[in-house]
Amino acid sequence: MKLDFCAVCGTTKDLHQHHIEPVVFTGIKRVKKKKYNPHKSLGNCDAFECFARIFDIGYISEDEEITLCNYHHNIMHGVVKFHKVEQSMLIKEGLRQAKQKGIKLGRPTKLNDEVKKKIIEMKSQGVGMKKISSFCHVGRATIYRVLNGVV
Repeated sequence: MKLDFCAVCGTTKDLHQHHIEPVVFTGIKRVKKKKYNPHKSLGNCDAFECFARIFDIGYISEDEEITLCNYHHNIMHGVVKFHKVEQSMLIKEGLRQAKQKGIKLGRPTKLNDEVKKKIIEMKSQGVGMKKISSFCHVGRATIYRVLNGVV
């Protein structure tokens, strides 16, 4: 449902449609939750109260979009950016802890001792880099690293 007014302040000027990523941020699932004072001005609500209230009222559409004025649209982007920075920090901390536990991160390598031997053998037989690359399913840079003893 596209509104003809801002869902937060009610203004009818300079409206934007905004996809609600902060629904995830506030922890609100697609069920109605009343964890706010309905008599409190929406402008004075924190993010959780604001989303709970506008969801209960029906201002968030089924495709999870909301109509906002330019001012509140910019605030929403600020909330999303804050959440993404916080999320990034949490992911980095999780990766650090995984490394401490000895979990190997990243894409698994295709390069094992058998493939290394095959690369060296094919090169010694005069096979070209392109054929070695396609046969062993590795890039040319990997082949050079194997031949130079880097890996």
